[in-house]
Amino acid sequence: MGSVTMHLDDDELQWCLEGAKGIVKHYSKKGVNGSGSYNHNKVSSNLVGFKSEVGVKKWLLLDFDKKDVKCHFEDYLIPNAKGDIEVFFQPLEIKGLRPKHWDSFQRCIPPHQLKKYVEKDAIAIWTVASGDIMDNEVILKGWNYCWEVEKYGEFIQTICANIWLKDPELMRPMDTLFDELMYKCMIQA
Repeated sequence: MGSVTMHLDDDELQWCLEGAKGIVKHYSKKGVNGSGSYNHNKVSSNLVGFKSEVGVKKWLLLDFDKKDVKCHFEDYLIPNAKGDIEVFFQPLEIKGLRPKHWDSFQRCIPPHQLKKYVEKDAIAIWTVASGDIMDNEVILKGWNYCWEVEKYGEFIQTICANIWLKDPELMRPMDTLFDELMYKCMIQA
């Protein structure tokens, strides 16, 4: 089993939309073009990210207790060095793309983000979601330790500089993440 499909409900989609609008409003007031490496600040782009994060949260809560899943992305205007989500102190960074971009830009992380992710031993979860609330589907494609992207990745120029984990065989299937997170929990105990 490689990827997992999650469906967001109307309340979750509405929360994502309000969050995406909040990010655009926040960064527009700062006089900057965007909230990240991509130098753009569009509701649709931020919606991809929020939907991806909520989809991953929903998937994690199928197997983990709510107390073990800390969703830092929910305080989206407060930068958090612990990752988008934490499970048993393991940082998870959610990297979302639109479906039409997956084949071209899958498994990419900007170099300055990658450096920070590797320093905290983060895991990247690769997702696909549309930039609207008409489609409630979020596909969790797979995952990797960020050090794997650093070690095996190669530079690629997309709309910004990225490190690309080119070999699709290196992407780990979603059904292996639960055991990995449980293992991390046991070694920290």
